[in-house]
Amino acid sequence: MDVENAARNLGIGRDELLEVLELFLEISWEDFLALKEALETGDQPRAAAAAHSLKGAALNLGLQELADLARTLELADKDGVLLGAEGQLEALREKLCDLAQAVHP
Repeated sequence: MDVENAARNLGIGRDELLEVLELFLEISWEDFLALKEALETGDQPRAAAAAHSLKGAALNLGLQELADLARTLELADKDGVLLGAEGQLEALREKLCDLAQAVHP
Protein backbone atom coordinates (compact mmCIF):
# COMPACT_ATOMS: atom_id res chain seq x y z
CA MET A 1 0.00 0.00 0.00
CA ASP A 2 1.24 3.44 -0.90
CA VAL A 3 0.47 5.28 2.34
CA GLU A 4 1.34 8.73 0.95
CA ASN A 5 -0.94 8.32 -2.07
CA ALA A 6 -3.76 6.83 0.01
CA ALA A 7 -3.57 9.73 2.48
CA ARG A 8 -3.71 12.21 -0.40
CA ASN A 9 -6.73 10.42 -1.92
CA LEU A 10 -8.56 10.52 1.41
CA GLY A 11 -7.63 14.16 1.99
CA ILE A 12 -5.85 13.52 5.29
CA GLY A 13 -2.27 13.56 6.47
CA ARG A 14 0.01 10.54 6.51
CA ASP A 15 0.05 10.32 10.32
CA GLU A 16 -3.74 10.54 10.46
CA LEU A 17 -4.04 7.75 7.91
CA LEU A 18 -1.65 5.55 9.88
CA GLU A 19 -3.80 6.06 13.00
CA VAL A 20 -6.94 5.17 11.06
CA LEU A 21 -5.25 2.09 9.59
CA GLU A 22 -4.14 1.00 13.08
CA LEU A 23 -7.75 1.13 14.24
CA PHE A 24 -8.92 -0.59 11.06
CA LEU A 25 -6.43 -3.42 11.61
CA GLU A 26 -7.53 -3.91 15.23
CA ILE A 27 -11.19 -4.13 14.31
CA SER A 28 -10.55 -6.12 11.14
CA TRP A 29 -8.57 -8.79 12.98
CA GLU A 30 -11.49 -9.14 15.40
CA ASP A 31 -13.88 -9.45 12.45
CA PHE A 32 -11.53 -11.89 10.73
CA LEU A 33 -11.34 -14.13 13.81
CA ALA A 34 -15.12 -13.97 14.25
CA LEU A 35 -15.56 -14.87 10.57
CA LYS A 36 -13.12 -17.76 10.82
CA GLU A 37 -14.79 -19.15 13.93
CA ALA A 38 -18.27 -18.73 12.45
CA LEU A 39 -17.25 -20.55 9.27
CA GLU A 40 -15.69 -23.37 11.31
CA THR A 41 -18.86 -23.80 13.37
CA GLY A 42 -21.31 -23.27 10.51
CA ASP A 43 -22.80 -20.12 12.05
CA GLN A 44 -23.86 -18.52 8.77
CA PRO A 45 -25.51 -15.37 10.17
CA ARG A 46 -22.45 -14.56 12.28
CA ALA A 47 -20.09 -15.25 9.36
CA ALA A 48 -22.09 -12.99 7.06
CA ALA A 49 -22.19 -10.21 9.67
CA ALA A 50 -18.42 -10.37 10.26
CA ALA A 51 -17.68 -10.41 6.52
CA HIS A 52 -20.09 -7.50 5.97
CA SER A 53 -18.43 -5.46 8.71
CA LEU A 54 -14.98 -6.09 7.29
CA LYS A 55 -16.15 -5.25 3.78
CA GLY A 56 -17.69 -1.95 4.83
CA ALA A 57 -14.66 -0.80 6.78
CA ALA A 58 -12.34 -1.71 3.90
CA LEU A 59 -14.51 0.17 1.40
CA ASN A 60 -14.50 3.27 3.59
CA LEU A 61 -10.69 3.32 3.35
CA GLY A 62 -10.53 2.48 -0.34
CA LEU A 63 -9.08 -0.99 0.32
CA GLN A 64 -10.88 -2.56 -2.63
CA GLU A 65 -9.07 -5.93 -2.70
CA LEU A 66 -9.82 -6.55 0.98
CA ALA A 67 -13.42 -5.48 0.46
CA ASP A 68 -13.80 -7.78 -2.54
CA LEU A 69 -12.54 -10.79 -0.58
CA ALA A 70 -14.84 -10.02 2.33
CA ARG A 71 -17.78 -9.53 -0.06
CA THR A 72 -17.11 -12.90 -1.68
CA LEU A 73 -17.21 -14.57 1.73
CA GLU A 74 -20.30 -12.61 2.76
CA LEU A 75 -22.25 -13.59 -0.36
CA ALA A 76 -21.03 -17.19 -0.40
CA ASP A 77 -22.10 -17.57 3.18
CA LYS A 78 -25.52 -16.01 2.56
CA ASP A 79 -26.04 -18.45 -0.31
CA GLY A 80 -24.97 -21.33 1.92
CA VAL A 81 -22.10 -22.09 -0.46
CA LEU A 82 -19.07 -22.37 1.78
CA LEU A 83 -17.00 -24.53 -0.53
CA GLY A 84 -13.67 -22.87 -1.06
CA ALA A 85 -14.18 -20.56 1.90
CA GLU A 86 -10.87 -21.68 3.40
CA GLY A 87 -8.99 -20.37 0.37
CA GLN A 88 -10.86 -17.06 0.45
CA LEU A 89 -10.31 -16.78 4.18
CA GLU A 90 -6.57 -17.39 3.74
CA ALA A 91 -6.41 -14.76 0.98
CA LEU A 92 -8.16 -12.31 3.30
CA ARG A 93 -5.68 -13.10 6.10
CA GLU A 94 -2.78 -12.51 3.71
CA LYS A 95 -4.17 -9.12 2.64
CA LEU A 96 -4.56 -8.09 6.27
CA CYS A 97 -0.97 -9.17 6.96
CA ASP A 98 0.23 -7.20 3.93
CA LEU A 99 -1.56 -4.12 5.21
CA ALA A 100 -0.09 -4.57 8.68
CA GLN A 101 3.38 -4.73 7.13
CA ALA A 102 2.72 -1.55 5.17
CA VAL A 103 1.66 0.22 8.35
CA HIS A 104 4.59 -1.21 10.34
CA PRO A 105 7.44 -1.59 7.83
